[in-house]
Parts: sequence; C-alpha cells; structure tokens
Amino acid sequence: MSLIGAQIEERLLPGAVGVDFVIIVVAYIYLRSGATQAGLYTLLQGLFLDIYSGGFEGLFVFLYLFVLGVINVSSRIIHLDNPRGQILVVGMAWLSKELLFILILMVLGQGFVLDNFRPWHFAGAIVGTSLSAPIVFYLLDKLRLFIIRAGHREGLFEES
Repeated sequence: MSLIGAQIEERLLPGAVGVDFVIIVVAYIYLRSGATQAGLYTLLQGLFLDIYSGGFEGLFVFLYLFVLGVINVSSRIIHLDNPRGQILVVGMAWLSKELLFILILMVLGQGFVLDNFRPWHFAGAIVGTSLSAPIVFYLLDKLRLFIIRAGHREGLFEES
C-alpha cells in the first residue's frame, strides 16, 4: 500500500508531500479490531517494505511496530474515536516515526547527510497525513458497513 501510493504520488505530483496511509490504517485497525490485528498488519507491511526497499533489514518492521506502540500509548490519553483525536494520534505517530527514522539513518547510515531536507516538506507531510486521518477513517467505516451489509444479504454472516 505504501509503495504503491508513493509510486502514484511521484508520477502524478513530482516533489509533492507524501501522506503515510500505513500509519492511518494502523490506527484504524487498532481502533476497530485491536492491537493484535494492528500488530499483524504492521509486521506484514514493514516486512513488505523491507523486502522491496533494499535498505537495512528489519528497519521498516521496527519503525511500524514503533508506530503501533506510539498509537497504543497515545490512544490511552487521547480518544481515537473522534476526528480531533485521530488527527493528534496519527500526527504523533508520524512525527515519532520520522524522527526515529532519521536518527537510525544517522547512526547506522555511513555518510547520511540532510542535504535535501526542506522543513516545509516535512511540515506539509505531517499536516497532510494528520488531516487525512478522519477522512480515511470515515471511508473505511463506510466500506466496513457495506461489506457487513452485503455479507448479511448473501447469508455469509450468521445472526447473533
């Protein structure tokens, strides 16, 4: 999901600010299905990114599991049920992930330099990701309801 989104963004809007949909989906899964399912999703998503990125092995698994930890801790203080809480929790998770990513690259990456660092891209990415969270939550809720209703009509789900 993350790799495909980055490819589409780069082709449509070169140099544009990226929205990290993986963090939003992790927060959504955490809210609707719990920490175990969110942990499984983050593990698989991180594994796919590690396989296809060609970087340090285990880096993205670690980063996204760290994101899940930030979401877990911050959602105990801030309600993830309302849009304001979704914006804050996703923003904190995104910021934590990016800062940890830069720190890891500075420690492990020999010769890592922040030549192309532009603060407005960084600020635009956190604002874009955070403000997208309530919209994506709404759309995923609608999709979830549609699937549940379709399953009941087809007799796939039993009445409880």
